[in-house]
Amino acid sequence: MLADTPGSGLPICTVLGPGTMGAQIALSLALGGAAVRLWGRRAESLGPALARCGDGFDFLSEQGLAEAAERETVLARITLEPDLAEAVSGAGFVIEAAAEDLAVKRDLLATAEAEAPEDAVLSSTTSALSATAIQAALKRPENFCIAHYAQPAHLVELVEVVPGEATGDHATALTTRILSETGKTPVLCPDIPGFLWARIQHAVLREFAALVGQGLVTPEACDTILKAGYASRLPAMGAFEHADLAGLDLINSPAAKAVWADLSTVADPGETPVGALYAEGRLGMKSGRGFYDWTQRDPEAFKAARDKEIIRRVKINRGGKVVL
Repeated sequence: MLADTPGSGLPICTVLGPGTMGAQIALSLALGGAAVRLWGRRAESLGPALARCGDGFDFLSEQGLAEAAERETVLARITLEPDLAEAVSGAGFVIEAAAEDLAVKRDLLATAEAEAPEDAVLSSTTSALSATAIQAALKRPENFCIAHYAQPAHLVELVEVVPGEATGDHATALTTRILSETGKTPVLCPDIPGFLWARIQHAVLREFAALVGQGLVTPEACDTILKAGYASRLPAMGAFEHADLAGLDLINSPAAKAVWADLSTVADPGETPVGALYAEGRLGMKSGRGFYDWTQRDPEAFKAARDKEIIRRVKINRGGKVVL
């Protein structure tokens, strides 16, 4: 039998996976008023996960997006549960945040499904794995729908909702409702490689990586163009709005056609500098060097600055004013 969170109208939510993403999702749901059970394979991983939830709340409080006095109440909504059967008992929404591995996700969700109520909606926060492929391992695939939170999950408002071929309308509707009522902006996306968010990221990276590989630009120039230029107006208008503003006659002009014809069509990132750096073991922050030398830049300071910029945008979206 499903149980609702008292006073909220939300079902009990279970998060499978106490890593960075799992903890952030648990915090996001708890901030929205849901009772959350956070499960991990190793009991000793749960305490640090709750501590990360606390750190996330403190950051939001410092930035004026959470009331410090609500800290104990919000964190009390998160229950640590090392037993999977207990974690999903009575839960109406079960979201998996394990490794980005199809076999791992299918196995974990199938195990959870066997213990959860028959009408519980199961989900995954995968960024690219097919919803149809994941739900194929379930006895009730109609009860599965992806909810792809982007990192940091407790800060980024947008969440992709991706039903698979067998997903029932009720699963999509419940997933969307839970996200909306916990402060997120759900967007329905097709079950195609990368959904929408990752496709945009890869399209931009492919174009820039190809240009870097040709020696035409530097990574620094590309990132500056994005951050100081293109991204500055994105909150005001999207791609199709800009096309209408500019005029579709301009988008069909010889100049625009020349740009489209010149865009990169490389199908393998290994054929760009991404592949060369990978071959050298330069994997980015995790190895100390990638396109940038992270032994000379502080990765933690970089991520902290990123989070503050996301918060600034959230405040603007909520009607706040930026003080210069």
